[in-house]
Parts: sequence; structure tokens; C-alpha cells
Amino acid sequence: MTVAIYARVSDAKLTETGERRQDIQRQIDRLRPYAGRKPLIFRDDDRSAWHEAPVNRPEFHRLMREIRANRVQKVYVEILDRWSRDVVVGLTTLREAAEHHCTITSILEGEIDVTSTEGWFRANVALLLAEWASRVQSDKVKSGLDRRRNDRRKLCRSCGVVHMGRHPKACRCRKCRRRK
Repeated sequence: MTVAIYARVSDAKLTETGERRQDIQRQIDRLRPYAGRKPLIFRDDDRSAWHEAPVNRPEFHRLMREIRANRVQKVYVEILDRWSRDVVVGLTTLREAAEHHCTITSILEGEIDVTSTEGWFRANVALLLAEWASRVQSDKVKSGLDRRRNDRRKLCRSCGVVHMGRHPKACRCRKCRRRK
């Protein structure tokens, strides 16, 4: 039986101390004891499972090709939201894995068998919560950006633009010149 590990982190942002906020190696190290000797490792670093289709996650895409070719029979993920944060994509790919006799196991949620009633329900709930969390976070970010964009106190006197982190090259204000 060929066993694989799939690990994914959404971004490469750093903490105040300069360390990565999310650590893909931590996931892999946590999954290794479950996967046994010499598992295949698929890692998508700095790849969102919310905004990006599986084809835009190269290692996930490669993993699915291996599953379709019946070369992987078991995949371990830390949490099901590492697999997908989209209910439709998640269920479709879980079902496809099951059709190719590949078992997906989350060390948090357990074995995910979408062919059984209970497994289908558990997968739906886990993926629904993952998608909901992503939507809530997205709404918060959009709201904060809109609030900042509409804050007249943040307008640059020189160019009349609200500075959102990226300054137009044509701006001549002192704040913009220092950042260039």
C-alpha cells in the first residue's frame, strides 16, 4: 500500500519575530508517525484552498493524478481544511479518491469515507465549517479595506489617494518618497 501525506499552508507571512506564521514542516512532522515508513509527501506552500482551484495547487493536482492512476491508496492530512476549504471541490475530490480506492484520513476528524452516510455527513460538516470560516475572514478583510479606503483622514495631500500600502510612483508626498 502506498501512503501519502498532503500538507498545505495558505501564506508565507512572517510573525513579529521573523518566523513563518504557518509552518508546513510542522504538519509533515505531525503526520509522519501515522504514515509509516517513506510516505510520498505532497506539499503546497503559500497556496490557498479557498481562492485557488485544485489545479492551481500543483502538489494537490499531482496527488490527485497519483490517486487517479491508483498509485496512492491512503492519504493523511492534519485537518480536512488542508484538503479543501470549498464544500463542492472538497466533496468532489474526496468522492473521486474513494472511487479509486484511496482513503483520506484526517488526524483530527478521522477516516473520511464519503461513500458511507456517516462519512458523507462528517465530511460535509467539516468542509462547510472550513468554507464558512474562509468566507467570514474574507468579509472581515473586505470590510477593513473598505473602511480604510473611505477614511478621508487617510487621503494623501499630494495625490488625493488613500494609501493602502502600495503608493503610486507618481506621488510626490514625503511619505511616498521615503518608501521608494
